[in-house]
Amino acid sequence: MEDRASLEEAARRDLAPPLLSGKDPVSLRVSSEGGETSDLNAALEARQNRGKRLLHAVGSAVASKGIVVAANALSIPIAIRYLGGERFGIWTIISTALTMLLVLDLGVANSLTNFVSEAYARNDREHASRYTTTALLVMTVLAVLMGIAGAAVFPHLDWFHLLKLNSRSEVSEVVRSVAIAFIIFLLDLPCRLATKILGGYQELRTASAFTAIGGAGNLVAILIVVKLHGGLPAMVAGSSAALVGSDLICLLWLIRFSKPWLAPQIAHLSGEAAKRMMRQGLEFFIIQIAGLVVFNSDNLIITHYLGPAEVARYSVAWRLVGYAAIVQTLITPALWPAFSEAFDRGDLTWVRAAFRRIMAVTMSVSVLMAGAFALSGRPLIRLWATDAAVPTQTLIVLMGVWVVISTYMNNTATVLASRGQTRIQAWCSVAAAIVNLALSIWLVQRIGATGVILGTILSYIAVLIVPQSVETLKVLRQQKLNGQ
Repeated sequence: MEDRASLEEAARRDLAPPLLSGKDPVSLRVSSEGGETSDLNAALEARQNRGKRLLHAVGSAVASKGIVVAANALSIPIAIRYLGGERFGIWTIISTALTMLLVLDLGVANSLTNFVSEAYARNDREHASRYTTTALLVMTVLAVLMGIAGAAVFPHLDWFHLLKLNSRSEVSEVVRSVAIAFIIFLLDLPCRLATKILGGYQELRTASAFTAIGGAGNLVAILIVVKLHGGLPAMVAGSSAALVGSDLICLLWLIRFSKPWLAPQIAHLSGEAAKRMMRQGLEFFIIQIAGLVVFNSDNLIITHYLGPAEVARYSVAWRLVGYAAIVQTLITPALWPAFSEAFDRGDLTWVRAAFRRIMAVTMSVSVLMAGAFALSGRPLIRLWATDAAVPTQTLIVLMGVWVVISTYMNNTATVLASRGQTRIQAWCSVAAAIVNLALSIWLVQRIGATGVILGTILSYIAVLIVPQSVETLKVLRQQKLNGQ
């Protein structure tokens, strides 16, 4: 009983023990009828398991990210030397455009993580199966509808003017590349739900393994295409198929071997599940649309006003500086479902302690690494991807500033997303996206590619940082005021 008493005392003082330890204080609702020990043991076990899963997820993410980063570091200079600046820029544009289309999942993929976390906290397999089966059907239907729409629109697009190509002889190659990438993208829409489901079960160690396989497969595909002189369409097909293939294998493994109760069943199709996912997914969808403008319009704007060659410099610089957010990239995917499960269990002390520590760690690392890239970014890019990809010093510095802002915003967004309280964030994100788009278009015509990232920074400072911060603090403090 001394252990229980000490834990209750720690909880009353709201102590903040190590983030990934299972020994931090527990917010307990202790029964007066003799249920103290079982409640305490259950709470402690939940925390210990959560801590172990986080450790496993982060550890596996480090290994997986290392493989993906190494694969990218090798593949980018190989691809840019083989394709040349303009065709590499076109490849980047195709990838960017398809990433933008992911928002058309209507937020279902992100909402699925929360609902699976809910089922996991309650140990309710049928609940998880209903949402998984329904989500797979919704995504399959969306893929079919998008395929029909794409087939109708595709022949009428003027790719020569749309991508600012230098010669009409390039149009045929570009059209084939876009068609191949779009078909593979449609196949991936339902398959990519596997990582969301694994996230809900806090089994991102497995998801990381499949991601690593996809990253390695991407590099192998690029090497084979270069060896066989396959050209741009083959490069697009090989790299895309490797990543999609890993998602497909992950989904099949999940429903066939790991969690067979999640295998789609007609009896588990649920209109109520679809409504809940759509309702919560709507706010995720709005945020995704805003993120689409903020994060993926840059390359399209640069292409339209400056040409594909300038995209190569911008995108290579972005990939390098983006590594400044590496710690957050490793932790956040595991933290979202962990927060969601902790909220569902009422373990709010842990959420607050975790948030404080994650904010301190990720912000410190992003500031230090952004500063390092500001000092050495241009020489590194010159060695890594040739002179054709070297950006201006101002662009490197502004990208570092953006990474720091983005790190802070992603930390607060993780709390709001896991709690399902994203309304204010959604509408402020839309306002920020509108301001960002207008500023980026205006500035890129005056100061070049630097204006695009500057527009993003100014829009977030002006519109989004303050309201999202206030909403996050409100969520955390309200729980404390409620005495939970």
